Amino acid sequence: MNKKWIYWFIMTTFLIIGFFNASTTTFADVDGVTVTPLVGDSDVTDRFQIISKDGGERDIKISISNFGIRKLYLKVVPTNATTSADGKMVYTDNVKTGQFGLQASFGSMTKEQKVTLKPNQTKDLTFKVKIPDKKIKGLIMGGFNIYDTTRPSGGSSSVPVWITEDNKSVGGILKLYDLSLGVQHSQPFIYVNLQNTQPGIMKKVIVHMKVKRESWLDRFNLGPNAMIADLTYPKVAPNSKVPIEFNQNQTPIKAGTYKVSGVARSGKAVWNFKKTYTITEKQANDINKRCKNLVYDKTVTYVLIVLVLVSLIFLIFWGLWRQNRS
Repeated sequence: MNKKWIYWFIMTTFLIIGFFNASTTTFADVDGVTVTPLVGDSDVTDRFQIISKDGGERDIKISISNFGIRKLYLKVVPTNATTSADGKMVYTDNVKTGQFGLQASFGSMTKEQKVTLKPNQTKDLTFKVKIPDKKIKGLIMGGFNIYDTTRPSGGSSSVPVWITEDNKSVGGILKLYDLSLGVQHSQPFIYVNLQNTQPGIMKKVIVHMKVKRESWLDRFNLGPNAMIADLTYPKVAPNSKVPIEFNQNQTPIKAGTYKVSGVARSGKAVWNFKKTYTITEKQANDINKRCKNLVYDKTVTYVLIVLVLVSLIFLIFWGLWRQNRS
């Protein structure tokens, strides 16, 4: 009899553990915080899914728990999914309606909220989402970005909110967006940014991109080398920028004309890119000032010194030749 009770107790324990593991919890990068979308009876538990046919308002709830040892001051900000440089869909950027062809930003449908959590405290937040009255094509991939206001760079978490009218898939289209500059870990970066202009998720996007700064030294084969990136993005978010990073390491950004060329593939679709951009002296200096331990290229200086020396030698020999003739 005792063995039966022990067996029953073990099986019940495993069933309870399995039940709790079936609920999807989004673990935040904020220390000690977990975020769970309260999706009700939906089969999908890792995000909210809203059918937008009738417009109107929807209430959605998320549960936030603080299992850490310090008090937290969190902000929950509605935004849209963007694509990171390593092909992940993230919710850290402030996205506006119209950017990259976005029909309506999630930030325009609901308001951000702030919440204070003591250690071992859980709170549920309710958001009223105003669905656009107009017809929605494809997928609007909204979501909430959750971070600690006292440590904005200390990590964040996200809860996706998918809004669709007919749940029909839409293929993506890639276009060249721009060339931009940035700083990561005190090092300069050049970005070639593509954009997915369609309201559909793209999968396995393969990109080959080349960037070359023009220089008068190119005629002597002493100009800067072309920068080449070969990348695969597992996923690209709808209506989002697709950044391609070129880490300059300790090399400062130089002003000048930059030629961009490349190709991208997803399935059978192929896109070719070619454009020329200009980086101004001010843009380059603004980035370089924010970087550390930069190593400046002395090639131009050395070439000029050699040219000056060659010119001096030529003038000396020419002067001696003139003197001998007279």
